[in-house]
Amino acid sequence: MKGFARKAAGLMTALLAVAGVVCVGMRIPAGAGQKAADAAAGFILPAGNADALFHEEDDDTVSSNRKTPSATAPSGAGTPDRTTSSGVPASSTSQSASSSTSASAVSQTQNGKTLELTIGNSGTKVGNFWVKNSTEKHTSIDFVNELAKKLPFQIQRNSSSPQVLIYHTHTTECYGVARSTDLTKTVCAVGDKIAAVLESAGIKTLHDKTVHDYPAYDGSYGRSQATMTKDLKAYPSIRVTLDIHRDAMHRTDGTELKPVVLVNGKKAAQLMILAGCDDDGSLGFPNWEQNLRLALRLQKQVTNSCPGLARPLDFCARRYNEHMTTGSLLIEVGTDANTLDEAEYSGTLLGKSLAQILNGSA
Repeated sequence: MKGFARKAAGLMTALLAVAGVVCVGMRIPAGAGQKAADAAAGFILPAGNADALFHEEDDDTVSSNRKTPSATAPSGAGTPDRTTSSGVPASSTSQSASSSTSASAVSQTQNGKTLELTIGNSGTKVGNFWVKNSTEKHTSIDFVNELAKKLPFQIQRNSSSPQVLIYHTHTTECYGVARSTDLTKTVCAVGDKIAAVLESAGIKTLHDKTVHDYPAYDGSYGRSQATMTKDLKAYPSIRVTLDIHRDAMHRTDGTELKPVVLVNGKKAAQLMILAGCDDDGSLGFPNWEQNLRLALRLQKQVTNSCPGLARPLDFCARRYNEHMTTGSLLIEVGTDANTLDEAEYSGTLLGKSLAQILNGSA
């Protein structure tokens, strides 16, 4: 009788999951209905195969495949240089937890058209963290080996010259609303938090708040590259550049997804590190492996310090201006559904992990 009850309970769970798929209205590619069951069933959402939910950054020096995002840009913003990839959640995975951080403590909760959730682990496991490898010609790359290699640069602690540059290709990306020209409410506020932590750790940081996506959005990467070129020429001491963005994750029914994790009992916006590569040699990005080493180290340190804060590292065939230095990264902090407070908290946590790496203590 107990065995029958267990089977019946399992069947009921499966039926509820299938019913959830019908109700949530998630964007589902053809033939992928079964894969969406876990996301609809109220589990923690794995990230590696959840790309249909994400508007990924598109290096507009590489691809002309652009789509208008569901969020509304400021008047005159033009056509965004973003693309949407394919794939949906494949399974539900509970993340690791510690006394200070519990990824599983934040479950999916629906509030009107906002779904709060924690994006879990999937992809390729590298030690205690995960990498989503979406390349075609570097699927067999040895991430463990790359992680073990030394960084190609050293920073000068307590120098009067900037060692780190923080900038924003999409400067008006905002929290709570899509975009704003009030930079105190945009990703610039997150950059301020990162810069403050680095400065307190003896790492001189230049935070360039030049607006690159307004009034024209299309071509933002070209304009941010010009800003980088100017800053790198003025300050040749710069070794690390961080392009800080925020993501956008929307379902076709208008539901906005809000990725959060608890760190010391406080909600932080989940972040995602993107490391590009020159998959076929056409991007003019010959030293991408050196950037990848920094990305891997930062992913590892963030995971060590705050399990669940970082979604799987996105290793993809894009450039994102990372060819400009051997220490360049693009980082998405939260989505437009996160609060500014959640994003700023993540900026502080991210800054602490980066400071440990750059100061050689991690």
